[in-house]
Amino acid sequence: MNRSAYVDRLNRRCVGEPVMQPAARILVVEDEFLVAMQIEAILTRAGWRVIGSAGTLSSAVSLARKSACDAALLDVNLRGERADEVAEILFARGVPFLFVSGYGRGNLPAAFRQSVELIAKPFSDRTLVEAVRNLMRNKGKVASA
Repeated sequence: MNRSAYVDRLNRRCVGEPVMQPAARILVVEDEFLVAMQIEAILTRAGWRVIGSAGTLSSAVSLARKSACDAALLDVNLRGERADEVAEILFARGVPFLFVSGYGRGNLPAAFRQSVELIAKPFSDRTLVEAVRNLMRNKGKVASA
């Protein structure tokens, strides 16, 4: 089975339809190593490409400014520092993102609290894949701050 057929089969099993852009480049901002690995594995199995992973605010800010990503997944709390600046950079660049957090919506940056999707930890593979698929589908409609 070639890669394209495998990705299509996996996506049909996970979410019922193929991912729109299997090669989309995703930035992952997560300070818990095992959770970051889980997210990367799920995204890779679904056919997306993880182009960077940041576990600290400084590395997340750097990647948010410089990376050529199509979308991003952000944890809100990075080793005790809030990821608000990362969200603002991505928003300014027109990069769609969603939050993946163990905290509730009330802990999200105020500017994005109501307009950006929140995936609660723990999450299923299917929930994450569906959320990223929707994010990519709505790529041209970046939330307003």
